[in-house]
Amino acid sequence: MRVFLSALLAFGLACGDDSMAPSDGGPDARPPDTPPFGIEVRVSPPRESYRTDQTIRMVAEVTDVDGALIEGAAVTWSVEPASAATALGDGVFTLIEEGFVELTGCTSAAGPDGEPLCDFSRILVDSGAPNLEVSSPTPGEELGGEGATEIVVTGSVADTRDVQVFVNGELASLDEMGSFTHRLTPLFGANHLEVVASDGLTESSRVEMDVLWADGYVPATNGDRPEIALPEGLVLQLGQPFFDDGSPLDTTADPVRTEDLADVFELVLRHVDFRGLLPDPLVDSAPTLLLRVTEVRTGDVNVQLDVVDGGVELFVRIGSLAVDTAGSLEFEGAMLDLGGGLDASLSAFARVDVSKAGPDAPIESRVRDLQVAVEDIEGRFTAPEANAILQLAEGLLRSTLETELQAAFSGSLLDAIPAVLTDALGSLDTALQGQSVAIDTPLFPAVTLQLDGRLAGLDSRYRRYLRAPLQLTVGTDQRATHPDSRGAANLVAAADPLFATSPVQLGVKVALLNGLLHTLWNSGLLEIDASALLPEDLAGAIMSARLSGRMPPVIRPARGAETDDLVLVVGQAELTLEALGATTLFGITLEAGASIDMVDGSLSLTLAEEPFVRVWIIESSAARPPIDDATLAALLTTELWPQLRAAIAGGLDLQLPTLSVGDLTSIAPDLDGFALNLELRQPLDVREDSLVLDALLVGSVP
Repeated sequence: MRVFLSALLAFGLACGDDSMAPSDGGPDARPPDTPPFGIEVRVSPPRESYRTDQTIRMVAEVTDVDGALIEGAAVTWSVEPASAATALGDGVFTLIEEGFVELTGCTSAAGPDGEPLCDFSRILVDSGAPNLEVSSPTPGEELGGEGATEIVVTGSVADTRDVQVFVNGELASLDEMGSFTHRLTPLFGANHLEVVASDGLTESSRVEMDVLWADGYVPATNGDRPEIALPEGLVLQLGQPFFDDGSPLDTTADPVRTEDLADVFELVLRHVDFRGLLPDPLVDSAPTLLLRVTEVRTGDVNVQLDVVDGGVELFVRIGSLAVDTAGSLEFEGAMLDLGGGLDASLSAFARVDVSKAGPDAPIESRVRDLQVAVEDIEGRFTAPEANAILQLAEGLLRSTLETELQAAFSGSLLDAIPAVLTDALGSLDTALQGQSVAIDTPLFPAVTLQLDGRLAGLDSRYRRYLRAPLQLTVGTDQRATHPDSRGAANLVAAADPLFATSPVQLGVKVALLNGLLHTLWNSGLLEIDASALLPEDLAGAIMSARLSGRMPPVIRPARGAETDDLVLVVGQAELTLEALGATTLFGITLEAGASIDMVDGSLSLTLAEEPFVRVWIIESSAARPPIDDATLAALLTTELWPQLRAAIAGGLDLQLPTLSVGDLTSIAPDLDGFALNLELRQPLDVREDSLVLDALLVGSVP
């Protein structure tokens, strides 16, 4: 810096000359005995910072009152702190200590105020960024499980100055040897770690990586093939409201709409062809007794259905059973006309057991503890005497009618009940058996996913639910490219994600989604030649480009302010670029919001069109990498992501099981075309360890 103002004031006061104007450079340089009026010092070579052991030269320009340079003006030099540099003479110094150093030059001759004129230059001396090493975890490492609750980051740092280490912005404690151990609270899924060492002066040292954290891991290889087996990949829960929600069937609606299984049975009973279930004639003891049923009408039907341990309990009451009849009865030598009919009411109770011994066993259901009772019966025969005879409790006519009505109800009609349950659960048992999903994109290796799902068993709780877990196996015929992986990330629920108050709930385990992703990754999905991603202006300069996924992609529940149901993370992907004899290794994280929708009976994954991209340099032998972070992030967004998005979404397209009750026309012809459909009660929800579909089973006749 120039020392002008004080000198100018001193000169003006001494000379009283107010007319002096600034010089525009002055005449030729002045001799060394010319009185100094200004001084400026500078460092050669000029740099932002200097290394220890570096030699520098201090240069001083001394000028007279006219601004002309004084050639050979004597200058003395000093250093603060004195130990920071060694003077070699003639303004030359060797820097020996890190930190800020002030080098001051003062004129030997006095200036206008009678004191030497001085100027200084302040420089930064540093040996470089601290030497930082992170020993654990390692990039892409699979952490968690076995009761672990923390990510433990360990390492060491070396520097000639005091240094601080920050782990994800938190200050770590250093021991006297520069070692540190810092503990972080993990989040399920990919965790990005950033360890920074700083001496507060020069550029910081930085180590970045992604690691995976899970509550546990599901093994994902079978021999040398990628394969994951989940005992409960999907769980179908039929809550008590599925069987009976307590609301009566609205028979006035057009069309009639059933909303639980009790409604279905009531609809059947209202349309059942009782006449077809009864023998014709009903009684044939001619000439003593001949009775035919010409028509049967039901009314005042009430059905109650409760899920119980091991099955369901059914109570049925038909308050009005109108039977039209024809025939005759010989009584005391007279033939009585049995034309007209009779009215009856009856009730029935049955216990239906439903079971499945294992994944390979069939679903079995049977009726037991059946009880049928004719509560009341009255005749409306043409002959009054016939009505009177019907009231005789031990009479042949009454006992015959009771026997046949009970037989009709307990035969074909009650046999339909276990068939309905078997059909409904059987559709789930076969929905995902032997499926395959082919994934073929221009960029990634072709992979065919093989899925096999079977009901593992049935679990029921009294008046709460019947639960059917689906055992799922997902694999490919490829060789495992990551045989040492711990497996698919598993999220452990702290509470039951399914609610007993819902009619139908389907829980898709997050572990299933991550198992599908792990299988794709373990089949080499992210081991690709990335040269095709490069634009033409870079393709010629880069000799090779290789992308490798160190960590399996993972789906996790949304966090905080994230608005999507789920988030897909592709962590610790590494891109190696070789260009002009230099190699640069980049680390990459891709994150994208994900939602799962039910479309045409399938669970379909939708991923955001544009992901969040994080890029960092792991190491490089080039002073300047061939591509900068921003350009690489843009390439990954426009070139890699669309194909990766299509491949992953295709692999997570699952056909949902459909619930059916089979063909009811054999007992109720009017119900031809009756079908059950799932209606979503609310949007898909991520709860605990599952993506939960909450639905209502609705039946209707076209």
